[in-house]
Formats: sequence, structure tokens, C-alpha cells
Amino acid sequence: MTITQLQYVLAVAKYQNFTLAAEKSFVTQPTLSMQVQKLEDELDVQIFDRSKKPISITEVGEKIVAQAKNIVNEADRIKDIVDQEKGFIGGEYVLGIIPTIM
Repeated sequence: MTITQLQYVLAVAKYQNFTLAAEKSFVTQPTLSMQVQKLEDELDVQIFDRSKKPISITEVGEKIVAQAKNIVNEADRIKDIVDQEKGFIGGEYVLGIIPTIM
């Protein structure tokens, strides 16, 4: 099980479509499908019910998706910790100027 596979599962859960999830994940649809299938084979469960359109999440899939969100968020947090240690301060900065000053 890899974080990438979990990210693909989250994308499919979000878009309920393998093609759109692959597009939004910047990979080909066969690559995404293969990785999701590998994860399902490894866990020996079916995460998505592919018999319907749009794709639905199975009961056990709902639990997997919830846990995958936590794992992916925590993995992203590691990058934040490293950036803080290096002294990088990131984020969005918005500056507003009223028209009369311009």
C-alpha cells in the first residue's frame, strides 16, 4: 500500500469516475485503475462498485476512504514540518488596495 495509491482512491471517490480522477491526478486512466486494483487485491476487498455509473463506494470502501484522508493529510504534514525546520514560511498573502490610492 502506498500513499500514491491512497491518493488515487481519494480522487476516484471524489469524482466518482476513473477517467476524470486520472485527469485530475495527472496520470493516465489505465495507470490509476491499475493502482486502485492493486490496492484492492492487496487488501482483498472491493473499494468501488464499478457496476453502476457513476461509480459508488462500497461499505468497506467508505471506511477505507475516511482512513486514507487521514493518512494523506498526515503525509502532507511531514512536508510542512520539514519546511518549517528549513525556515520556509509559506502560505497565501493577499494585499488589497483601494482604487483611490492606485
